[in-house]
Amino acid sequence: MKRLWHTLLIGAIGGIVIGYLMALGFSTFFNTTYLFPSNPTFVSHWSSPLAATQLSTLLWILIGEVWAFSSWLFEIETWSITKQTIAHCLCSYLGMTPLAILCGWFPLNVRWFGFYTLVYTGAYIGLWLIEMALARIKVIQLNQQLTNQRS
Repeated sequence: MKRLWHTLLIGAIGGIVIGYLMALGFSTFFNTTYLFPSNPTFVSHWSSPLAATQLSTLLWILIGEVWAFSSWLFEIETWSITKQTIAHCLCSYLGMTPLAILCGWFPLNVRWFGFYTLVYTGAYIGLWLIEMALARIKVIQLNQQLTNQRS
């Protein structure tokens, strides 16, 4: 139970921090005078920017939870790394997509949904390749340490 609460807390904090930093970055990039939690169309659906920020914070928490809980898939030791990665990618995608729609990140049409899917897949593959390269370097370093200890 303690581990569940720890995962909930880490996911919530991570989601809020990343969501806030993205909102700050986009607001700065678009040279706005106020912090917008999402695109202006999303904000216009709510009674005030504060209400939009409150809802965005809840959505950021949920996004953090999707990633925190889907990371548990990598702890299923009876699965291969390929199976873990595919399951993680699919679970994250299925959890993120409705939240991305609720966040107003793209309009509801086939073209934008396809674009979102391509960006998501490309980003996931890119990050996976980086992680695999780092893991390979770590394995090489560990093997060298073992070889040096035997000598």
